[in-house]
Amino acid sequence: MEWLLDQVATVRHAIEDTRAVLSVKNDVLDPLVFIARLGDLTRSTSFLWVEAHLKTLEYYSRVIHIGQKGSRGAALGTLAVDLLSGYTALNQRGRWHRLVQPQDWNLQHQRGASRILDTTAALGGTLIKAGQFASTRPDILPTPYIQSLSKLQDSVPPHPWSEIAGVIRQELGREPNEIFEWIAPEPVAAASIAQVHRARLYDGREVAVKVQYPGIAGIIDTDLAVLQRIVTLVVQLYPSIQLQPILDYLRETLPLELDFRREAAAMTELRDALRHRTDVIVPSAIPELSTERLLVMEFIDGVKITDRTAMLNASISPSEVARLLNDVYAEQIFRLGILHADPHPGNLFVQPGPRLVLLDHGLTVHLKPALVEALGEMVHALLVADFDRLTKALAQAGMQLDQQVDISTLLQLVGVLLGGEQDKTDMDTLEVGQQLGKSIGQIPVELILMGRALGLLDGITKQLDPELDALEIVAGYVPEMAASHL
Repeated sequence: MEWLLDQVATVRHAIEDTRAVLSVKNDVLDPLVFIARLGDLTRSTSFLWVEAHLKTLEYYSRVIHIGQKGSRGAALGTLAVDLLSGYTALNQRGRWHRLVQPQDWNLQHQRGASRILDTTAALGGTLIKAGQFASTRPDILPTPYIQSLSKLQDSVPPHPWSEIAGVIRQELGREPNEIFEWIAPEPVAAASIAQVHRARLYDGREVAVKVQYPGIAGIIDTDLAVLQRIVTLVVQLYPSIQLQPILDYLRETLPLELDFRREAAAMTELRDALRHRTDVIVPSAIPELSTERLLVMEFIDGVKITDRTAMLNASISPSEVARLLNDVYAEQIFRLGILHADPHPGNLFVQPGPRLVLLDHGLTVHLKPALVEALGEMVHALLVADFDRLTKALAQAGMQLDQQVDISTLLQLVGVLLGGEQDKTDMDTLEVGQQLGKSIGQIPVELILMGRALGLLDGITKQLDPELDALEIVAGYVPEMAASHL
């Protein structure tokens, strides 16, 4: 069945690629250019069929737990060769000026983005995380890649109950029915590292049971090793393409998400830090039933934060939720110094009140005081339009800026890091990325983590209340932080 689905998808992509080539509009089309495009299409389609077979092989190696390391390496390696050979061919043709036109680069970008999206969705694991992060970095990837990877959701087909029950048995040394009065075999959520089941303890407490997939740590190690080889090869061939920040981010954050004991401790700490608020709920962990690969916690229900219809039906004001969301996160950053750093919509629920529910604390982290202070400086600088101060604040946060960086690039950089939208009416995202790439050096991982969180918050806020001035809410916390620091 999986093989048939892959073949159908391959045929569909081949037709789409052919249609894209034939529909390109040119003022004057050189026959040699058209022939070269057909050659590109033939090469790409050949790789497409090979990649489809390798993805099917990887799927079955996962099912039978044999040869998965080799099959994943082959699938990723072939994808890398596909993309690199496509761009290399364009570069070679570019020596003859008439044989490469702007449309050719766009065709290659579109094909590459589609291949990466399909492979990422099929293989899951580390690649989902990499794709989600890459979609927030226009300074690294061209526009089609950003648009394509932004479609990724941190959800995968669930693992069968037999595997999940096996992990529970292995972690606690007892059968699931000895621990839980009942546990639903179908998960309420499934992501790239674990899935969550609803259950009830014998004392009547409703709980959520987060279970790590068998062998996921090994899969992550394999993916990171393969990706490192690919990144090294890309740098050798195209030094201007810097993919290393993606790997650095994954290496820094994935170990945090794999250790459920750390997550339980972080969840407890944030729950205690927010105890003074009646409008925020953080689940409580059950330590005696939690291990490195198993987390049992209080089950808390609610409305998904982006479900406006459900909110209105529950008499919850989306505008009030947007204000609450930004207030809670401003307090975490500027007063508490601890941040729930993965606020995508699946991790944020709302109850009447409104009350905000914070779920999934694998990336709940402490913030360094120097970073918090730098963020406060950025807010002050933006409020008064002091660009010299903004430059200094970015440097204080660990950014390496070119001395000749202009105001436009500076504001675009703040948009990338702090969640603001790029002004697409002024310049294309690829142009923004190229400009940023020339003006900035390495971005610290903790700043990347913060930027991703703020970007997610910005997107949710715009869905709930596009008119809300989030900066005004944040500014209310910054003076208090500055006075405390002094």
